[in-house]
Amino acid sequence: MSFLVAAVVFVGVLSAVNLFLLLAVIRRLREHANVLRHVTAPPAFTPPGTRLPGFTATDTTGAAVSRATLGAGGGTTVVGMFSTDCSACDEHLPAFAERVRHLGRDRVLALVVGGGPKEATFTAALADLAAVVTEERDGQMYTAFGRPPFPGFYLVDGEGVVTASAHSTSELPIPAHA
Repeated sequence: MSFLVAAVVFVGVLSAVNLFLLLAVIRRLREHANVLRHVTAPPAFTPPGTRLPGFTATDTTGAAVSRATLGAGGGTTVVGMFSTDCSACDEHLPAFAERVRHLGRDRVLALVVGGGPKEATFTAALADLAAVVTEERDGQMYTAFGRPPFPGFYLVDGEGVVTASAHSTSELPIPAHA
């Protein structure tokens, strides 16, 4: 009989310890949930109204590209950002090319990030339509746009201010004419 009483007491103490630990974990999870509610994620894309910081880059033809050259002459520049290790970029590249074909090379800028064999493919697909800049992820142009996810599409005015940003060219209000 004493064995049975000892077993019941042991199970009772074990259950009490288990309950105490469970309550401690629940309290800790609530604390973490409160902390996470106050954490805000950085914006995925450079929001409209943001003036880009100064940057300098060189396109594949050797021409200088900077914030001052975006929207030169008072127009709007369409900027497309692609990465060589982004499968969605492969899908968006033809749509981007089609949407900007009518604008002329002086109103379109493409950034290809990442290098490798796909860099030449992307550059060749965009060379007749846009000034193409190639750089690594720590490049000045990519950093000036706030290191956004890929693909990313922007309209930038003559003052270097982002007027629209989107994940798809279909979401971007690209002008109907140059």
